[in-house]
Amino acid sequence: MSSPFATRLRRASSSTATAVALVLVVAACSSNTKPGPVVTRTVTNGPTAGASGPSASVPSKSKPSKSKPPKPTGKPVHVSSAVLSDGSQVGVGMPIILLLSRPIRQARDFSAATTVTVNGHAINGGWYFERKYGDAGHPIEADYRPARYWPGHAQVHMELKAKGKSAGKGLIFDNNLSLDFSTGAAHVLTVDDATHRLTVMSDGHQWPDASTTFPVSLGLAATPTKRGIKVVMEKGLDIPMHGPGYYDPHVKFTQRLTYDGEYLHSAPWNCVGAPGCSGPQNNIGSADSSNGCTNLKPEDAQKLFEFLEIGDVVQYPNASGPLMGLGDGYGDWNVPWPQWQTGGLYPVS
Repeated sequence: MSSPFATRLRRASSSTATAVALVLVVAACSSNTKPGPVVTRTVTNGPTAGASGPSASVPSKSKPSKSKPPKPTGKPVHVSSAVLSDGSQVGVGMPIILLLSRPIRQARDFSAATTVTVNGHAINGGWYFERKYGDAGHPIEADYRPARYWPGHAQVHMELKAKGKSAGKGLIFDNNLSLDFSTGAAHVLTVDDATHRLTVMSDGHQWPDASTTFPVSLGLAATPTKRGIKVVMEKGLDIPMHGPGYYDPHVKFTQRLTYDGEYLHSAPWNCVGAPGCSGPQNNIGSADSSNGCTNLKPEDAQKLFEFLEIGDVVQYPNASGPLMGLGDGYGDWNVPWPQWQTGGLYPVS
């Protein structure tokens, strides 16, 4: 299924913040689809006042200066924020995503120039670099995340003092960058394909109450839903979707999870006997029948749409599809932490 951006992150200042919009793939609702010179100074005393002899000279004295390493020079590499801006509030699964204007040759200086704090305290986190296809102006993406999800209700500050730092032979970073954003409640959803139920945990408590889960229908065997950890990328109240053999101009309460078109969304055609359901199918809560999306009853889809925010976590531990990849969406949490610490495309230590 495909959609335009429908809901953007809240920004604190549109006049100063710069954000690079994500370009999302139009696809079906399916998983397939040199040292410096030494300076010397010679001091010569002239004739002493009233003296009749020749002038007395003092031997030259050299005052060496300390050698300084040469400053890096080269082609500029500019760094920009892809999604977050100052004042954004996001869910606890949202990585910091930066874009680089050209490929680099090393990321050690970039990593060393980074400071990230949560509520004023340094955290254990790191950068992971990957190629970004389909965006000639930003061929490299750098994602930062902690070892675990961000804490809820937190203030996050990132400071990247990269200007003048080497990005490898012949390359130099040309700017600094800082971000201040916050997290909302710690919303973590789990979708169980065995029971066809979705459970919401908010700040450690089941929502809306201890007994409520939401029935779902995931992807068919031919169009399976990816397993692993996904993050809400965007929200759309009413968007068109298309897939094999169908087109629906008005799919409601959509929350994108992958670039290729997996969403949480209302599916009135796939339920009966509940508000908004119209059938004729009735697989929500009992069988997998979608093109990869997570079908919800209309009333449930609306509740989740109003409750969740961009950056919230949706876990699929046992879905039938392949493991969610880093480049399939905000798939950062599927990379094991020891692997993440290597830095990916460019080593960071």
